[in-house]
Amino acid sequence: MSKIRIYLEKEIIKGQKILLDHNHIHYLKNVMRKKSEEKIFVFNQDSEWECKLNFYNEKTLTPINYVRKKNMIPDISLYFGIVKIKNVNTLIEKTSEIGVKKIIPILTEFSSKIYPKINRLKKISIEAIEQSNSISLPEISEVQTLKDVLEEWDENRIIFFCDEKGGNPIFESQLKLKKFKKIAIFVGPIGGWSSSDRELFKNKKVFKISLGDNILKADTAAIYSLSCIRALLK
Repeated sequence: MSKIRIYLEKEIIKGQKILLDHNHIHYLKNVMRKKSEEKIFVFNQDSEWECKLNFYNEKTLTPINYVRKKNMIPDISLYFGIVKIKNVNTLIEKTSEIGVKKIIPILTEFSSKIYPKINRLKKISIEAIEQSNSISLPEISEVQTLKDVLEEWDENRIIFFCDEKGGNPIFESQLKLKKFKKIAIFVGPIGGWSSSDRELFKNKKVFKISLGDNILKADTAAIYSLSCIRALLK
């Protein structure tokens, strides 16, 4: 059987019982058919532990063995123009698996004017992290406008701008990556970046990148660009 892992927003201390909520009880008992005294793995933003289940008089788990500390990932923020919810869900799931520090949905001129439910996106991200054997859960921001994002920009963070009109091949960005510890990837929506969107990036540290000759959907572009950047950082 595959390793069973659950994420908890709680402090984990060896020997100190943790009360399970209804969702975790249902998942462990009814979906995974786990029983008292069996072991699962639990993690928070700091570490992962092997725990023993107790379904007798109380619904708890007890941390018994420390497994590992949080796996450090590069400081990468992913900004994406909002598209259909189905594609947003895929983007969140797959980029969480790959590993990213922060995910920010943005409103651009051509983006869908919708506001994804952030709690739902966080749930998708948690499930992806549980299954991918990672500990690093990305922060998912509320929707912001592109203008607001760039008005408060950290000038120490380089922007990798996915440009449908052409740019440098993404694999030529390695030298740029070595000069900065903080990275941002910007992916446009269906329809790409408007001229007014592009104007907002003036005077920023922007490196335009091309993702190839094919026109990629926003979720595919996000997954591909993040994968390439992560590979180049190794």
